Amino acid sequence: MEKLEKLLYFIVSELVEDTDSIKIKSIKKGKNIILKLRVGDGELGKTIGKNGITASAIRGVVQAAAVKDKLNVDVEFLD
Repeated sequence: MEKLEKLLYFIVSELVEDTDSIKIKSIKKGKNIILKLRVGDGELGKTIGKNGITASAIRGVVQAAAVKDKLNVDVEFLD
């Protein structure tokens, strides 16, 4: 689970300017993991992207990394 958090942090840190404001909270329920992501004010749009395309890509990469460990992962973008 820590590996997935590091991956998400790496991806998001390349998108936002204020990397100190990135907060990731993980919740594990069996084989399901929810990663809750918070970024600084005004930078949520950069992580979601136009029509949610960037958010979908982020979710896809994190889910692909979790397949190896047979985990189901969802990334939630919090304001």
